[in-house]
Amino acid sequence: MREGVLVKDTHGSTIRLAPPLTITADELRGALGTLEKVLGRRD
Repeated sequence: MREGVLVKDTHGSTIRLAPPLTITADELRGALGTLEKVLGRRD
């Protein structure tokens, strides 16, 4: 939640996303960019 995108891990190696039913292309790009940033971390 620190980055503003809420996700839930499922079965150890799957990430469950729950975007709103209506989302703009810019919001989607922002969320995907955040996921790329977070998944690239090694903390």
